[in-house]
Amino acid sequence: MTADTRKRPVKYSQLEWRNKAGESFDAFREDCLAYLKETDALFSGCAVELGENGKVILEGNFHEGRPHGEEIWFHENGNRNSLVTFQHGLRHGPHLVWHEDGELQIDVCYNKGKRDGHHSVFYESGQKRSQADFVNDKLHGLYITWHEDGTKKSERTFKDGAEVKRREWKRDGAQKDLKNWTPTGTAREATVEA
Repeated sequence: MTADTRKRPVKYSQLEWRNKAGESFDAFREDCLAYLKETDALFSGCAVELGENGKVILEGNFHEGRPHGEEIWFHENGNRNSLVTFQHGLRHGPHLVWHEDGELQIDVCYNKGKRDGHHSVFYESGQKRSQADFVNDKLHGLYITWHEDGTKKSERTFKDGAEVKRREWKRDGAQKDLKNWTPTGTAREATVEA
């Protein structure tokens, strides 16, 4: 049985999450399904949570007990805090997080619950902090980080989640001497001590 409340949102406080063992929880858990409290009806529709000021601070959509569609969190000032897109309970599509002033903080993409594609993180100033690529939830390709002033901090290369190349720089732009990596970024040969 499914409780369909698509015409009018319900409050998150009217929902409970149940796992396969039948345990109930008052807050979202990824291993659980959403039910209207005190019923056996899986929840489908929109749920909202209001802040002390009466404004919406969380709005999420569900289908047959699973998050489905957009889940949006808001800062107290009304700006978006985060946007997560779900498909049948799995993160699927963009996952965005914003600083309180509205500047983008995190931009990552999911495919059927796994990070897949471009992942970027930004300082509050808007300057890019890091950039990486994921394939099937594993780092794959370049992973670059920057100091807040925009100078490069590190450049690492991954293949199927394993780091294969690494270089790092100080704030003044001078390259760091790394114990396990050569100046060109390749791994140093392991030395055996006698």
